[in-house]
Amino acid sequence: MRLSVLASTAAALLLSSPGVAQQQPEPVIQPANIVVLVDESSSISAQDMDREREAAALIALGEFAPSSTIAVVGFGSDNGGQSPVDVVCPPSTVATAQDRQRLSDCTRNLKSRTAGDGTDHAAAMQQALSYLKGDKQGPKLIFLLTDGKLDVTDSPRYGPDNIGDQRNRTAHDLIGTLLQEANKEKVQTWPLGFGNVDQAQLDRFAKGSFQGQCGAKAPTPAATVVTSSADVARALIKAFQAGRCVGASDIQRTPVSSGGTAEAKVRIPVIATDGSILVTKHDSRITVSYVDPEGNTVPKSGTQGGSTFQVSGENGTVEGLRIVNPLPGEWTVKIASAPGVPALDVSTVVMYQGAIRSSMTVNPPAPQPGQEVTVSLSLQTRSRSITDPDELRDVAFTADLAGDGFTTAIPLNDDAQNGDSRGRDGIYSGKIVVPDQAKGTVKFTGTVAGIGISSDTRTVDAALITGPRQFFASSAFEDKINWNDISPGQKVRGKASVTNESGRPRKARIIVADTAPGTVVSIPGEQTVLDIPPSGVRAFDFDLVFADNTTLGANALTLRVVDDEHPDDVIYEWRITANVKKPLPWTGIGIALLTAAAITATLIIVLYRRRQRDVRGLVVRLYDGYRSCGDLAAPEQSAPVLRFHLGEVHTGLAQLSHSAGGEDSYELTRVGGRLQLRTPYGDTQALQLGERVTVSGNLAIEVQDEHAPAIDFPDQDPLTTPQHEDRPTSGNHLL
Repeated sequence: MRLSVLASTAAALLLSSPGVAQQQPEPVIQPANIVVLVDESSSISAQDMDREREAAALIALGEFAPSSTIAVVGFGSDNGGQSPVDVVCPPSTVATAQDRQRLSDCTRNLKSRTAGDGTDHAAAMQQALSYLKGDKQGPKLIFLLTDGKLDVTDSPRYGPDNIGDQRNRTAHDLIGTLLQEANKEKVQTWPLGFGNVDQAQLDRFAKGSFQGQCGAKAPTPAATVVTSSADVARALIKAFQAGRCVGASDIQRTPVSSGGTAEAKVRIPVIATDGSILVTKHDSRITVSYVDPEGNTVPKSGTQGGSTFQVSGENGTVEGLRIVNPLPGEWTVKIASAPGVPALDVSTVVMYQGAIRSSMTVNPPAPQPGQEVTVSLSLQTRSRSITDPDELRDVAFTADLAGDGFTTAIPLNDDAQNGDSRGRDGIYSGKIVVPDQAKGTVKFTGTVAGIGISSDTRTVDAALITGPRQFFASSAFEDKINWNDISPGQKVRGKASVTNESGRPRKARIIVADTAPGTVVSIPGEQTVLDIPPSGVRAFDFDLVFADNTTLGANALTLRVVDDEHPDDVIYEWRITANVKKPLPWTGIGIALLTAAAITATLIIVLYRRRQRDVRGLVVRLYDGYRSCGDLAAPEQSAPVLRFHLGEVHTGLAQLSHSAGGEDSYELTRVGGRLQLRTPYGDTQALQLGERVTVSGNLAIEVQDEHAPAIDFPDQDPLTTPQHEDRPTSGNHLL
């Protein structure tokens, strides 16, 4: 059961209570404006066109912001008396399942042209820009799929004569003008080429268009060239991930035999609030169902357990299940093939984004010129606070201070240094000194952005104090508090120290503000009002109470000390995160016995799994067709992975060699008799000992085990379950 919804409701009902936080509107996913340009020239083979259709459908079904618009445009050239562009999917929103289904259906209208082999990239860009001009909310993205280079030699629109390649030069110049327009309109272009492409021209499309990025850790537009259309889907997802700032899992390839069944496992992270599970079936007769991390089969339309579901593309070769507020964890995709359907490799991928809202605190809120200020940033989604460093590794927390004539970056960290009071708590902090010459008002700006989230920016306008400070505060909590182990109902003792130099009695109030969804905390009413004498410092103890119904896991809140006469005047504030856990019911001997048993079991499991995962004895054999090209043995020392490189010797023959790692490495791992191969492209393939698997063109590998085990371990790890029961033994091809 999800407590976050109930806890948020409880907090909302207590808005008027003393010391209880006020809720803010939940964050939403930022929309995008997307055009997918697909090469339809007659040089495209039927198989290549199938892969292009599926890639376009992945983007159409994978976009999850309801107000986003997507268009799909085919293009070739007007030689042969035809239009150079073919608008198969006019710009459409993806608000409803019907919208997404229409996009799925119309992508099937992409087709290889029967007449004319020209490629008019200029006309394709013109069509895309016509959809993206003007003031539109969210990023503007063009994804260009092509198998060739610019060729308009037979196109009369670029001049009546083709003297000395004049038409191509004219189109080339037009592309330059269009790229200038793309920069002006802030349109990014992400080209993807396969086949006989002009790498320099694709680089020009990427680097000549708008060089914006969705976050400090995200790349700017870049061109990608792959060896064949089989790699288009993977490469397009990576481009979509970078341009749209979405998170994406590795593509899971699952062999499914004719009439058989199989399962694929994909993970939806905690930070995801909106996402799609996308299944490339290659054949519409394959059916799919989805099981959440709690073991429940979810509906393909409607709600369940706080999540909302919409499926589209069931009648096509690509199916997508859009989920709002998904349950985080490992999902199971169940795949069933009908009799008569050939053995196929079904690909499954998750694309997601977290709708986030950032929280920023500035201390002191009203600084003096020359004074040091601490700035802190954290984030939360519409359902929870996020504090796990692994979930935040692709997120950038940035801040700056701006005033009359200056802007200065503020380095932030979560490493308990330079202003950060507690490391790895999801609060990124940094210090900066306000320049001595600063006057009037300065602006603090904090931005949270990156792959997998919808960015958010916060600003604080701070009026500078020029005379002596009259009313200010500080705070502290007991050193023994373990913020990573707070129990529901627990009281945490804190202390606020308030200084009054105004010469008259004052009142301050301490309040709870800006709580994350599900966080239910309060301060007893009698502790919230602080009476301050005309001069000097007075300290007050208070209890921060985590309610019995506060959400388990990450909690977050801001404590503020305000002037009771003017509650909008914040004199001190600080952000707090805590991990709330249910206390264990065992005590004394029970805990000791349980600990001893757990240690013993852990040692047994570790030793067993280490033996099961050791790659010693594995030999990778390389084949070119039916001809052996050599082999490569794992080193004779215990290791969990065998890394190797597939390259060519000077004679042009393929060979295997050991690799220390890197982007071009293959990685082979095993558990018992089951093997997994991770390719340089991030794809993962399950295989068996002795099974031959195609890796590129005519090249295939086969893995053997030449060591007899020293201990007769079973082939299967008793703590895990194999993913597939039915597995074809041939015909696999690594994407």
